[in-house]
Amino acid sequence: MTGGAYQLDNFFPTLTGIRLRGGAKKYATLSNGAVTSLFAYKVGTTEKFFGADTNNIFDISTVSDASGIPTAAVSGQTSGHYATAQVGTSGGDFLYAVNGSDDARLYDGATWTAINAVSSPAITGVATADLSFVWVFANRLFFVEKGTMNAWYLPASSIAGAATKLPLASVFQKGGSLLFGGTWSLDSGSGLDDKCVFVSTTGEVVIYEGSDPASASTWSKVGVYEISAPLGFNATMKAGGDFIIAAQEGMVPLSQAIQKDAAALSLSAISRQIEPDWAAEVSARSSKPWHVLKWPTNNMAVVALPVAGGSEPYCLVVNLETGAWARYTGWDTECVGLYNSVGYFGTSDGSVRQMETGGSDDGTPYTGFYVGLFDHLRVPGAQKTVHAARTVFRAASAIRPQVSVSTDYTVCPPAPPNSIDDYTTDEWDVGLWDVATWDVGTELETVTKWSSVGRSGFAIAPQLQITSGVTPTPKIELVAMDMMFEVGGVMV
Repeated sequence: MTGGAYQLDNFFPTLTGIRLRGGAKKYATLSNGAVTSLFAYKVGTTEKFFGADTNNIFDISTVSDASGIPTAAVSGQTSGHYATAQVGTSGGDFLYAVNGSDDARLYDGATWTAINAVSSPAITGVATADLSFVWVFANRLFFVEKGTMNAWYLPASSIAGAATKLPLASVFQKGGSLLFGGTWSLDSGSGLDDKCVFVSTTGEVVIYEGSDPASASTWSKVGVYEISAPLGFNATMKAGGDFIIAAQEGMVPLSQAIQKDAAALSLSAISRQIEPDWAAEVSARSSKPWHVLKWPTNNMAVVALPVAGGSEPYCLVVNLETGAWARYTGWDTECVGLYNSVGYFGTSDGSVRQMETGGSDDGTPYTGFYVGLFDHLRVPGAQKTVHAARTVFRAASAIRPQVSVSTDYTVCPPAPPNSIDDYTTDEWDVGLWDVATWDVGTELETVTKWSSVGRSGFAIAPQLQITSGVTPTPKIELVAMDMMFEVGGVMV
Protein backbone atom coordinates (compact mmCIF):
# COMPACT_ATOMS: atom_id res chain seq x y z
CA MET A 1 0.00 0.00 0.00
CA THR A 2 1.02 3.62 -0.48
CA GLY A 3 2.79 5.17 2.52
CA GLY A 4 1.13 7.92 4.52
CA ALA A 5 -2.28 8.25 6.10
CA TYR A 6 -5.56 9.88 5.18
CA GLN A 7 -6.47 9.95 8.88
CA LEU A 8 -4.36 9.02 11.90
CA ASP A 9 -5.93 9.21 15.35
CA ASN A 10 -4.23 8.03 18.55
CA PHE A 11 -1.33 6.48 16.67
CA PHE A 12 2.11 8.08 16.66
CA PRO A 13 4.07 7.85 13.38
CA THR A 14 7.48 6.23 13.90
CA LEU A 15 10.39 5.53 11.56
CA THR A 16 9.11 1.99 10.96
CA GLY A 17 5.33 2.30 11.25
CA ILE A 18 2.71 3.67 13.62
CA ARG A 19 2.46 2.90 17.34
CA LEU A 20 -0.64 3.08 19.49
CA ARG A 21 -0.27 6.01 21.87
CA GLY A 22 -0.16 5.71 25.62
CA GLY A 23 -2.90 7.00 27.86
CA ALA A 24 -3.27 10.13 29.97
CA LYS A 25 -3.29 9.86 33.75
CA LYS A 26 -4.52 12.52 36.17
CA TYR A 27 -1.47 13.95 37.94
CA ALA A 28 -2.91 16.91 39.86
CA THR A 29 -6.03 19.04 40.29
CA LEU A 30 -5.62 22.82 40.51
CA SER A 31 -9.13 24.27 40.43
CA ASN A 32 -12.58 24.00 38.91
CA GLY A 33 -11.53 26.29 36.06
CA ALA A 34 -8.97 25.91 33.31
CA VAL A 35 -5.29 25.19 33.87
CA THR A 36 -3.72 27.96 31.81
CA SER A 37 0.05 27.51 32.21
CA LEU A 38 2.57 24.79 33.04
CA PHE A 39 6.27 25.56 33.49
CA ALA A 40 9.38 24.18 35.16
CA TYR A 41 12.48 25.43 37.01
CA LYS A 42 15.62 23.31 36.81
CA VAL A 43 19.04 23.63 38.44
CA GLY A 44 21.41 20.70 38.12
CA THR A 45 19.48 17.57 39.00
CA THR A 46 16.82 19.51 40.93
CA GLU A 47 13.62 20.35 39.08
CA LYS A 48 10.42 22.08 40.18
CA PHE A 49 7.10 21.96 38.34
CA PHE A 50 4.41 24.64 38.49
CA GLY A 51 0.87 24.92 37.21
CA ALA A 52 -1.36 27.98 37.12
CA ASP A 53 -5.01 28.89 36.82
CA THR A 54 -6.42 32.40 36.58
CA ASN A 55 -5.77 33.28 40.24
CA ASN A 56 -2.99 31.03 41.53
CA ILE A 57 0.37 29.38 40.89
CA PHE A 58 0.79 25.92 42.41
CA ASP A 59 3.93 23.91 43.12
CA ILE A 60 3.07 20.48 41.72
CA SER A 61 6.55 18.99 41.80
CA THR A 62 5.25 16.33 44.20
CA VAL A 63 1.56 15.55 44.42
CA SER A 64 0.12 13.29 47.13
CA ASP A 65 -3.51 13.46 46.02
CA ALA A 66 -4.22 13.84 42.31
CA SER A 67 -7.82 14.87 43.00
CA GLY A 68 -7.19 17.33 45.84
CA ILE A 69 -6.38 21.01 45.24
CA PRO A 70 -3.02 21.87 46.85
CA THR A 71 -2.17 25.08 48.69
CA ALA A 72 -1.20 27.80 46.23
CA ALA A 73 2.39 29.02 46.17
CA VAL A 74 1.16 32.34 44.73
CA SER A 75 -2.41 33.61 45.06
CA GLY A 76 -4.41 36.72 44.24
CA GLN A 77 -3.42 36.84 40.57
CA THR A 78 -5.73 38.11 37.83
CA SER A 79 -4.38 36.22 34.81
CA GLY A 80 -3.00 32.71 34.41
CA HIS A 81 -1.34 33.08 31.01
CA TYR A 82 2.32 33.19 31.95
CA ALA A 83 5.51 33.58 29.98
CA THR A 84 8.58 32.36 31.84
CA ALA A 85 12.34 32.52 31.45
CA GLN A 86 15.13 31.12 33.60
CA VAL A 87 18.37 33.03 34.00
CA GLY A 88 21.56 32.34 35.91
CA THR A 89 23.63 35.03 37.62
CA SER A 90 26.44 35.12 40.18
CA GLY A 91 23.71 35.12 42.83
CA GLY A 92 22.06 31.90 41.66
CA ASP A 93 19.46 30.64 39.20
CA PHE A 94 16.13 32.41 38.92
CA LEU A 95 12.83 31.98 37.10
CA TYR A 96 10.83 35.01 35.97
CA ALA A 97 7.08 34.69 35.32
CA VAL A 98 5.03 37.54 33.80
CA ASN A 99 1.40 37.72 32.70
CA GLY A 100 0.77 41.35 31.68
CA SER A 101 -1.71 41.92 34.51
CA ASP A 102 0.08 41.38 37.83
CA ASP A 103 3.51 42.23 39.20
CA ALA A 104 6.22 40.02 37.72
CA ARG A 105 7.07 37.04 39.90
CA LEU A 106 10.62 35.85 40.61
CA TYR A 107 11.39 32.33 41.86
CA ASP A 108 14.78 31.66 43.47
CA GLY A 109 14.41 27.92 43.99
CA ALA A 110 12.50 28.26 47.26
CA THR A 111 10.19 31.28 47.26
CA TRP A 112 8.24 33.47 44.87
CA THR A 113 8.72 37.25 45.14
CA ALA A 114 6.51 39.92 43.60
CA ILE A 115 8.84 42.28 41.70
CA ASN A 116 8.07 45.96 41.32
CA ALA A 117 9.75 49.32 41.87
CA VAL A 118 9.90 49.00 45.66
CA SER A 119 10.50 45.26 46.12
CA SER A 120 13.82 43.66 46.95
CA PRO A 121 15.16 43.07 44.36
CA ALA A 122 13.37 45.73 42.30
CA ILE A 123 12.81 46.69 38.67
CA THR A 124 12.41 50.39 38.03
CA GLY A 125 11.49 52.36 34.92
CA VAL A 126 8.47 50.24 33.97
CA ALA A 127 5.49 48.80 35.81
CA THR A 128 6.18 45.06 35.88
CA ALA A 129 2.42 44.38 35.82
CA ASP A 130 2.50 45.62 32.21
CA LEU A 131 5.13 43.05 31.18
CA SER A 132 3.55 40.17 29.26
CA PHE A 133 6.54 38.22 27.91
CA VAL A 134 10.11 37.54 29.00
CA TRP A 135 13.13 35.91 27.38
CA VAL A 136 16.92 35.86 27.67
CA PHE A 137 19.25 37.09 24.96
CA ALA A 138 23.01 37.70 25.29
CA ASN A 139 22.86 37.15 29.09
CA ARG A 140 20.26 39.87 29.36
CA LEU A 141 16.56 39.72 30.29
CA PHE A 142 14.19 41.23 27.73
CA PHE A 143 10.50 41.93 28.30
CA VAL A 144 7.46 42.87 26.20
CA GLU A 145 5.23 45.67 27.41
CA LYS A 146 1.67 44.46 26.82
CA GLY A 147 -0.36 46.25 24.15
CA THR A 148 2.55 48.39 22.94
CA MET A 149 5.47 48.24 20.55
CA ASN A 150 7.92 48.60 23.43
CA ALA A 151 10.45 46.07 24.59
CA TRP A 152 12.41 46.56 27.83
CA TYR A 153 15.71 45.09 28.94
CA LEU A 154 17.77 44.87 32.12
CA PRO A 155 21.53 45.22 32.60
CA ALA A 156 23.54 42.18 31.53
CA SER A 157 23.63 39.22 33.95
CA SER A 158 21.10 40.89 36.23
CA ILE A 159 17.64 40.02 37.53
CA ALA A 160 16.81 43.57 38.64
CA GLY A 161 17.75 47.21 38.24
CA ALA A 162 16.72 50.02 35.94
CA ALA A 163 14.85 48.73 32.88
CA THR A 164 15.63 50.46 29.59
CA LYS A 165 12.98 50.96 26.94
CA LEU A 166 13.58 49.72 23.40
CA PRO A 167 10.85 51.41 21.29
CA LEU A 168 10.05 49.52 18.10
CA ALA A 169 6.97 51.36 16.79
CA SER A 170 8.96 52.96 13.99
CA VAL A 171 10.27 49.57 12.86
CA PHE A 172 7.00 47.65 12.69
CA GLN A 173 4.78 48.88 9.88
CA LYS A 174 1.62 46.74 10.01
CA GLY A 175 0.15 47.80 13.32
CA GLY A 176 -0.80 45.57 16.19
CA SER A 177 1.46 45.27 19.21
CA LEU A 178 4.55 43.38 20.25
CA LEU A 179 3.64 39.82 21.25
CA PHE A 180 6.85 37.93 22.07
CA GLY A 181 10.55 37.63 21.42
CA GLY A 182 13.22 34.99 21.31
CA THR A 183 16.65 33.89 20.20
CA TRP A 184 17.41 32.61 16.73
CA SER A 185 20.68 31.14 15.57
CA LEU A 186 22.16 30.05 12.27
CA ASP A 187 23.68 27.03 14.01
CA SER A 188 22.45 24.62 16.68
CA GLY A 189 24.15 26.28 19.65
CA SER A 190 24.48 29.74 21.14
CA GLY A 191 27.28 32.04 20.08
CA LEU A 192 28.26 35.11 18.15
CA ASP A 193 25.75 34.47 15.36
CA ASP A 194 22.71 34.57 17.70
CA LYS A 195 19.97 37.00 16.72
CA CYS A 196 17.31 38.67 18.87
CA VAL A 197 13.82 38.23 17.42
CA PHE A 198 10.78 40.44 18.04
CA VAL A 199 7.36 39.29 16.76
CA SER A 200 4.16 41.34 16.57
CA THR A 201 0.53 40.26 16.83
CA THR A 202 0.10 40.85 13.09
CA GLY A 203 2.99 38.57 12.16
CA GLU A 204 5.81 41.02 11.49
CA VAL A 205 9.23 39.78 12.57
CA VAL A 206 12.09 42.14 13.34
CA ILE A 207 15.56 40.70 13.84
CA TYR A 208 18.50 42.38 15.55
CA GLU A 209 22.03 41.24 16.24
CA GLY A 210 24.52 42.38 18.84
CA SER A 211 24.77 42.37 22.61
CA ASP A 212 23.87 45.85 23.94
CA PRO A 213 20.84 47.69 22.54
CA ALA A 214 22.18 50.93 24.01
CA SER A 215 25.24 50.90 21.75
CA ALA A 216 24.96 51.48 18.00
CA SER A 217 28.33 49.79 17.55
CA THR A 218 27.13 46.52 19.12
CA TRP A 219 23.45 46.48 18.10
CA SER A 220 22.06 46.58 14.57
CA LYS A 221 18.90 45.63 12.71
CA VAL A 222 19.19 42.61 10.42
CA GLY A 223 15.80 42.96 8.73
CA VAL A 224 12.03 43.04 8.89
CA TYR A 225 10.09 40.01 7.66
CA GLU A 226 6.50 38.86 7.55
CA ILE A 227 4.53 35.77 8.51
CA SER A 228 0.85 35.42 9.32
CA ALA A 229 -0.49 36.19 12.79
CA PRO A 230 1.04 34.03 15.55
CA LEU A 231 -1.31 31.83 17.56
CA GLY A 232 0.12 32.64 20.99
CA PHE A 233 3.28 33.74 22.74
CA ASN A 234 3.88 30.21 24.03
CA ALA A 235 3.21 28.63 20.61
CA THR A 236 6.88 28.44 19.63
CA MET A 237 9.75 25.98 19.90
CA LYS A 238 13.44 25.67 19.09
CA ALA A 239 14.66 23.02 16.65
CA GLY A 240 18.43 23.06 16.59
CA GLY A 241 19.16 26.76 16.21
CA ASP A 242 15.97 27.49 14.29
CA PHE A 243 13.03 29.31 15.84
CA ILE A 244 9.67 27.82 14.88
CA ILE A 245 6.46 29.82 15.25
CA ALA A 246 2.92 28.41 15.21
CA ALA A 247 1.09 30.91 12.99
CA GLN A 248 -2.13 30.94 11.02
CA GLU A 249 -0.45 29.42 7.97
CA GLY A 250 1.25 26.66 9.97
CA MET A 251 4.41 25.86 11.93
CA VAL A 252 6.83 28.27 10.26
CA PRO A 253 10.63 28.03 10.70
CA LEU A 254 12.17 31.49 10.92
CA SER A 255 14.92 30.37 8.54
CA GLN A 256 12.23 30.12 5.85
CA ALA A 257 10.50 33.37 6.75
CA ILE A 258 13.62 35.37 5.88
CA GLN A 259 13.85 33.71 2.46
CA LYS A 260 10.27 33.57 1.20
CA ASP A 261 7.33 35.87 0.71
CA ALA A 262 4.62 35.47 3.36
CA ALA A 263 2.20 34.12 0.73
CA ALA A 264 4.52 31.18 0.03
CA LEU A 265 5.44 30.29 3.60
CA SER A 266 2.78 27.61 3.97
CA LEU A 267 4.71 25.57 1.40
CA SER A 268 7.71 25.51 3.75
CA ALA A 269 5.78 25.06 7.00
CA ILE A 270 6.48 21.98 9.09
CA SER A 271 2.72 21.45 9.11
CA ARG A 272 2.48 21.42 5.30
CA GLN A 273 1.19 17.82 5.30
CA ILE A 274 -1.87 18.80 7.36
CA GLU A 275 -2.48 22.26 5.89
CA PRO A 276 -6.30 21.90 5.47
CA ASP A 277 -6.67 20.54 9.01
CA TRP A 278 -4.44 23.27 10.41
CA ALA A 279 -6.51 25.96 8.71
CA ALA A 280 -9.73 24.46 10.07
CA GLU A 281 -8.38 24.42 13.63
CA VAL A 282 -7.14 28.02 13.35
CA SER A 283 -10.63 29.07 12.30
CA ALA A 284 -12.26 27.18 15.17
CA ARG A 285 -9.83 27.74 18.05
CA SER A 286 -7.88 30.98 17.61
CA SER A 287 -9.94 32.77 20.27
CA LYS A 288 -7.60 31.22 22.86
CA PRO A 289 -3.78 31.15 22.87
CA TRP A 290 -2.13 27.98 21.59
CA HIS A 291 0.83 26.25 23.21
CA VAL A 292 3.59 24.11 21.70
CA LEU A 293 5.67 21.53 23.59
CA LYS A 294 8.92 20.05 22.30
CA TRP A 295 9.43 16.61 23.86
CA PRO A 296 12.93 15.51 22.81
CA THR A 297 13.04 12.14 24.59
CA ASN A 298 9.91 11.07 22.71
CA ASN A 299 11.08 12.66 19.45
CA MET A 300 7.76 14.48 19.50
CA ALA A 301 6.24 17.94 19.47
CA VAL A 302 2.73 18.53 20.81
CA VAL A 303 0.52 21.37 19.57
CA ALA A 304 -2.10 22.09 22.23
CA LEU A 305 -5.46 23.01 20.72
CA PRO A 306 -7.59 24.69 23.41
CA VAL A 307 -11.26 23.82 23.41
CA ALA A 308 -13.24 26.79 22.07
CA GLY A 309 -16.70 27.27 20.62
CA GLY A 310 -17.80 23.70 21.23
CA SER A 311 -14.79 22.16 19.44
CA GLU A 312 -13.75 18.62 20.28
CA PRO A 313 -10.87 18.01 22.71
CA TYR A 314 -7.75 16.82 20.94
CA CYS A 315 -4.21 17.89 20.14
CA LEU A 316 -1.82 17.51 17.22
CA VAL A 317 1.50 15.66 17.47
CA VAL A 318 4.40 15.49 15.05
CA ASN A 319 7.45 13.24 14.78
CA LEU A 320 10.37 15.67 14.97
CA GLU A 321 12.53 13.44 12.78
CA THR A 322 10.14 12.54 9.97
CA GLY A 323 7.70 15.46 10.07
CA ALA A 324 4.73 13.05 10.07
CA TRP A 325 1.62 14.22 11.95
CA ALA A 326 -1.18 12.58 13.93
CA ARG A 327 -4.09 13.56 16.14
CA TYR A 328 -4.57 12.51 19.77
CA THR A 329 -8.29 12.59 20.49
CA GLY A 330 -9.80 12.90 23.95
CA TRP A 331 -6.98 15.10 25.25
CA ASP A 332 -8.30 18.45 26.49
CA THR A 333 -5.07 20.42 26.07
CA GLU A 334 -5.40 24.00 27.32
CA CYS A 335 -1.64 24.15 27.88
CA VAL A 336 1.38 21.83 27.91
CA GLY A 337 4.59 21.49 29.89
CA LEU A 338 7.66 19.28 30.35
CA TYR A 339 8.82 18.06 33.76
CA ASN A 340 11.58 15.51 34.38
CA SER A 341 11.51 14.71 30.64
CA VAL A 342 7.81 13.78 30.80
CA GLY A 343 5.03 15.63 28.98
CA TYR A 344 1.97 17.01 30.78
CA PHE A 345 -1.11 18.94 29.74
CA GLY A 346 -3.54 21.12 31.65
CA THR A 347 -7.25 20.78 30.98
CA SER A 348 -10.21 23.13 30.85
CA ASP A 349 -11.70 21.48 33.96
CA GLY A 350 -8.73 22.17 36.23
CA SER A 351 -6.65 18.99 36.11
CA VAL A 352 -3.08 18.28 35.02
CA ARG A 353 -2.53 15.01 33.19
CA GLN A 354 0.58 13.05 32.36
CA MET A 355 0.95 12.12 28.70
CA GLU A 356 1.75 8.74 27.21
CA THR A 357 1.35 6.74 30.41
CA GLY A 358 -0.89 3.75 31.06
CA GLY A 359 -3.31 2.21 28.62
CA SER A 360 -6.39 4.37 29.20
CA ASP A 361 -7.29 8.04 29.55
CA ASP A 362 -7.65 7.99 33.33
CA GLY A 363 -9.87 4.92 33.11
CA THR A 364 -11.59 5.73 29.83
CA PRO A 365 -10.66 3.50 26.86
CA TYR A 366 -9.51 5.14 23.62
CA THR A 367 -9.34 3.85 20.06
CA GLY A 368 -6.49 4.19 17.60
CA PHE A 369 -7.83 4.72 14.08
CA TYR A 370 -5.71 4.54 10.93
CA VAL A 371 -7.01 5.20 7.42
CA GLY A 372 -4.44 4.79 4.67
CA LEU A 373 -4.29 6.93 1.56
CA PHE A 374 -6.82 5.96 -1.10
CA ASP A 375 -5.10 3.88 -3.77
CA HIS A 376 -6.16 2.51 -7.17
CA LEU A 377 -3.88 -0.51 -6.60
CA ARG A 378 -2.11 0.03 -9.92
CA VAL A 379 -5.37 -0.60 -11.80
CA PRO A 380 -6.96 2.85 -12.20
CA GLY A 381 -10.62 2.90 -13.15
CA ALA A 382 -11.18 -0.79 -12.43
CA GLN A 383 -13.44 -2.16 -9.74
CA LYS A 384 -11.54 -4.08 -7.05
CA THR A 385 -12.83 -6.42 -4.38
CA VAL A 386 -10.66 -6.74 -1.27
CA HIS A 387 -11.11 -10.20 0.19
CA ALA A 388 -8.63 -10.15 3.08
CA ALA A 389 -5.90 -8.07 4.67
CA ARG A 390 -2.80 -9.03 6.62
CA THR A 391 -1.43 -6.89 9.43
CA VAL A 392 2.08 -7.21 10.81
CA PHE A 393 2.65 -5.84 14.31
CA ARG A 394 5.49 -5.56 16.76
CA ALA A 395 3.67 -5.98 20.06
CA ALA A 396 4.38 -6.84 23.68
CA SER A 397 0.89 -8.06 24.57
CA ALA A 398 -2.18 -9.63 23.05
CA ILE A 399 -3.93 -7.38 20.55
CA ARG A 400 -7.42 -7.22 19.08
CA PRO A 401 -7.10 -5.36 15.77
CA GLN A 402 -10.12 -4.60 13.62
CA VAL A 403 -9.20 -4.39 9.93
CA SER A 404 -11.48 -2.94 7.27
CA VAL A 405 -11.31 -0.77 4.15
CA SER A 406 -13.02 2.36 2.93
CA THR A 407 -13.74 2.75 -0.75
CA ASP A 408 -14.10 5.46 -3.38
CA TYR A 409 -12.80 8.34 -1.23
CA THR A 410 -15.46 7.98 1.45
CA VAL A 411 -14.27 7.06 4.95
CA CYS A 412 -16.75 4.66 6.52
CA PRO A 413 -15.35 2.83 9.57
CA PRO A 414 -17.19 0.10 11.45
CA ALA A 415 -17.88 0.40 15.17
CA PRO A 416 -14.60 0.26 17.10
CA PRO A 417 -13.60 -3.02 18.75
CA ASN A 418 -13.44 -3.64 22.48
CA SER A 419 -10.17 -3.53 24.36
CA ILE A 420 -8.39 -6.72 25.26
CA ASP A 421 -8.75 -7.87 28.87
CA ASP A 422 -6.66 -5.96 31.36
CA TYR A 423 -3.31 -7.36 32.40
CA THR A 424 -0.35 -6.41 34.57
CA THR A 425 3.34 -6.48 33.76
CA ASP A 426 5.43 -8.63 36.08
CA GLU A 427 9.06 -7.88 36.72
CA TRP A 428 11.89 -9.58 38.56
CA ASP A 429 11.69 -9.11 42.32
CA VAL A 430 8.15 -7.71 41.93
CA GLY A 431 5.96 -10.46 40.46
CA LEU A 432 5.00 -13.53 42.54
CA TRP A 433 6.86 -16.78 41.96
CA ASP A 434 4.75 -19.39 40.14
CA VAL A 435 2.11 -16.69 39.54
CA ALA A 436 3.76 -13.96 37.49
CA THR A 437 3.95 -14.31 33.72
CA TRP A 438 7.41 -13.01 32.98
CA ASP A 439 8.01 -10.45 30.26
CA VAL A 440 4.31 -9.85 29.61
CA GLY A 441 4.01 -6.34 28.23
CA THR A 442 7.77 -5.86 27.89
CA GLU A 443 9.19 -8.09 25.15
CA LEU A 444 8.23 -7.16 21.59
CA GLU A 445 7.20 -9.99 19.29
CA THR A 446 6.14 -10.06 15.66
CA VAL A 447 2.41 -10.75 15.35
CA THR A 448 0.84 -11.48 11.95
CA LYS A 449 -2.90 -11.71 11.41
CA TRP A 450 -5.14 -12.21 8.38
CA SER A 451 -8.60 -10.63 8.52
CA SER A 452 -11.57 -11.02 6.21
CA VAL A 453 -12.69 -7.78 4.53
CA GLY A 454 -15.12 -8.18 1.62
CA ARG A 455 -15.45 -4.64 0.25
CA SER A 456 -15.45 -3.41 -3.37
CA GLY A 457 -14.60 -0.10 -5.02
CA PHE A 458 -12.34 1.56 -7.58
CA ALA A 459 -10.20 3.26 -4.88
CA ILE A 460 -9.24 1.49 -1.68
CA ALA A 461 -8.01 2.77 1.69
CA PRO A 462 -7.01 0.25 4.37
CA GLN A 463 -8.27 0.86 7.89
CA LEU A 464 -7.20 -0.31 11.33
CA GLN A 465 -8.85 0.20 14.71
CA ILE A 466 -7.42 -0.86 18.07
CA THR A 467 -8.99 0.00 21.42
CA SER A 468 -6.94 0.26 24.59
CA GLY A 469 -8.45 0.16 28.06
CA VAL A 470 -5.77 -1.62 30.04
CA THR A 471 -3.50 -0.66 32.92
CA PRO A 472 -0.01 -0.80 31.34
CA THR A 473 1.18 1.52 28.59
CA PRO A 474 0.58 -0.36 25.32
CA LYS A 475 3.53 -1.37 23.18
CA ILE A 476 1.88 -2.00 19.83
CA GLU A 477 3.30 -0.89 16.49
CA LEU A 478 1.86 -1.60 13.05
CA VAL A 479 4.77 -2.10 10.66
CA ALA A 480 3.07 -3.49 7.54
CA MET A 481 -0.34 -4.07 6.00
CA ASP A 482 -1.06 -6.14 2.88
CA MET A 483 -4.30 -6.80 1.01
CA MET A 484 -5.57 -9.68 -1.10
CA PHE A 485 -7.87 -8.34 -3.81
CA GLU A 486 -9.49 -9.29 -7.09
CA VAL A 487 -9.85 -6.99 -10.09
CA GLY A 488 -13.26 -6.79 -11.78
CA GLY A 489 -14.28 -5.17 -15.07
CA VAL A 490 -13.41 -1.58 -16.02
CA MET A 491 -16.16 0.86 -15.15
CA VAL A 492 -17.18 3.06 -18.13
